[in-house]
Amino acid sequence: MSVGSSLSGISFSGLGSGIDTTSIVQKLMAIEQQPIQLIQRQQQAVAGKQTIFAAFRTQLQSITSASAALNLASTFNTVAASSSDATVATITNDTTSTAGVYTLAVSKLAQANKISSTAQADTTTALNLPASSFVINGKQVNLDGSESLRGIAQKINAAGANVTASLIDGGAGSAYLTLTSTQTGAGSKLSLSNLSGTTLSTLGLTSGASTVRETIAGGATSVAFSSQTDTLQTLIPGLPQNMDITVNGTTVSIDTSVDSLQSLSNKLSAITNVTSAARAVTVNGASVYKLDIKGTDGNAPTITANALTDALGITQAGAPHELLAAQDAVYTLDNIHLTSASNTITTAIPGATIKLLKADVTTPPTTQISLTQDSSGTISKIQSMVDAYNTTVDFISTQSAFDSKTFQTGILFGDPVAQQVQTNLQSMVTSKVPGLSTKYQSLQALGFKLDDTGHLSFDNATVSAALSTNSADVAALFQASGSSQNTALSYVSSTSKTKTAGTGSYAVQISQAATQGSNTGEMAQTATSTIDENLTFNGALFGTTPYVFKVSTGSTAADTVRSINSDAKLKDLVSASLDGTGKLMLTSKKFGNNGNFSVGSSQQAAANNSGIGYGSGGVAVHGVDVAGTINGEPATGSGQYLSGNNGNRNTEGLQIQYTGTATGSVGDMKFVKGIGSGMSDLMLSLTDPTNGLLTNTDNTLTSQMTDMTNEITDLQSRLALKQTELTNKYNAMEMAISSLKQQAAQLTAVTGG
Repeated sequence: MSVGSSLSGISFSGLGSGIDTTSIVQKLMAIEQQPIQLIQRQQQAVAGKQTIFAAFRTQLQSITSASAALNLASTFNTVAASSSDATVATITNDTTSTAGVYTLAVSKLAQANKISSTAQADTTTALNLPASSFVINGKQVNLDGSESLRGIAQKINAAGANVTASLIDGGAGSAYLTLTSTQTGAGSKLSLSNLSGTTLSTLGLTSGASTVRETIAGGATSVAFSSQTDTLQTLIPGLPQNMDITVNGTTVSIDTSVDSLQSLSNKLSAITNVTSAARAVTVNGASVYKLDIKGTDGNAPTITANALTDALGITQAGAPHELLAAQDAVYTLDNIHLTSASNTITTAIPGATIKLLKADVTTPPTTQISLTQDSSGTISKIQSMVDAYNTTVDFISTQSAFDSKTFQTGILFGDPVAQQVQTNLQSMVTSKVPGLSTKYQSLQALGFKLDDTGHLSFDNATVSAALSTNSADVAALFQASGSSQNTALSYVSSTSKTKTAGTGSYAVQISQAATQGSNTGEMAQTATSTIDENLTFNGALFGTTPYVFKVSTGSTAADTVRSINSDAKLKDLVSASLDGTGKLMLTSKKFGNNGNFSVGSSQQAAANNSGIGYGSGGVAVHGVDVAGTINGEPATGSGQYLSGNNGNRNTEGLQIQYTGTATGSVGDMKFVKGIGSGMSDLMLSLTDPTNGLLTNTDNTLTSQMTDMTNEITDLQSRLALKQTELTNKYNAMEMAISSLKQQAAQLTAVTGG
């Protein structure tokens, strides 16, 4: 008797009937399990398909990465810069450079002028010099006589004279003051002259008779000043009112409270055989002015040195302790002799920057600097896209295979998603780029081919030659690009959701041009400042941290303009100038709301300070963002940049820059997506983690897996109930048979038969 299923924990299998009811139930249930097994096999097929689609996604993502690289402007910068001896000079280039090979020889490096005082007792003890005043690089320094060597250095550094005063302490009796120009080049030679007293000569910084400080062709020039129209006393406050200047024996009277560089130039030009000009030059991005005095016959005139010519830096006494002479860099480029005030040269070769590092007058070190066509990097990235494309084609082919002998098929055989991807990819590499009007409008035009297996290939030499002769058109074939006949309109960027304009273009309508914010002071400064002043800048332009700028005592309005425009932080954010009434005007360098700022002074506005005041009495102009539409669709402005809004049918993500001031219809923007950009967009539409075609497919397969799991769970629950029901019925039958047998036995016993 076997023991099988149970009722209340007791097994009755075959107890009365002798039949193995447990086996019967098990076999019946095995038949009932077949639908579950069928669903489980379907689950395995779906899981296999998910695995293949995950691998498919990886293949497509490799195309995305390779295509995105071809949508970068840097990919098509095919000129590489190099120096055969990087210890002599280095070279870098930008996208505007062209190929060329040059031999560079360096005779001299540019140097900053550096002089020293004579030895002093120490750096901290008062020198007890008489009160005095001197001019350094056109800036006045006043001493009250109580200063130590350290105190003099501090006052020189505070003067803003483009000179650094330093101390060398070699012990008792060996303390020195050194002065170093902050600029290199022969034109940066230090200019020093006493206005009152003899401090410079006492310290040993100057000695002897004054001679011309800086020569130019046919004459001499002064140091640089911030204005050609401010009075000489405004430029150098300590100048006596009545002075004179003698050129070629002719003396001209000067009223420094009235005369400026320009009027002085006019007076000098009236001298026979003399010409003069207040020449504008640019230093560190700011305009400054130098007084030139020349002979009309090309020969340098005779300039008689005096206090005025010394103060203007036209003449000066010698520097007996010159440590480094002001010197231009001297070099040859392909045997052409050139000079530069700086060792960083940006103008000799268009689009390239040369940095001179080593020189020798006797035997100039040489290096070959090269700008060579190097398309290898671009070719490599194109090959990466081709390889990714071909690998994907092979993947689809393998997974879609059909075996005519076994009738076995790949998981992607007949799959509509795989077929759609294959069709789209092939169309992308065989079709012309819509709207492209350059030389290469398709990959076929650039020599690309598809073979019988669907593999894409290209000839390196052909593409390399195209890059060498017409890289812009090759780049246009691969990149997203925009163009407009209005030079004030330019393409900036786009996204995968920006649609190409095809053979047409997008009309740009401007309702508001971007403007810059500005702040103008309450009063014009007409006198030299008599106390330090702090200007505090706030607002969007400066972020969350206010910026405090110090206007030093002794500053003129022109000094303040120049110092703001050369400040390490402010020079990139605001531009300082004087308006038509002489008031300090500060203009944001950034357009729109994000360029707005406020400025307030620590001093009440007055004629002897910046005139900004506490920030409430001046004129504040708020900059506004550009506003308008692209293709009639709404756009959002930020500064001069206008971007198509999210949800736009055609222009979503298209960003353009408008630098003009006119409003209304300002022109059209033609927008084209090249192969690299278009391929990236196609891949994103397939692999996007939210709405991509493969993502939707995977979600569908996952949903199927979930449904089948739920169906299996439901079937298993019903089968468990059915098994219990069958077991209970068979147990009841066994108990009934057993009871009947007992009754029969009892009847037999009673009847004796």
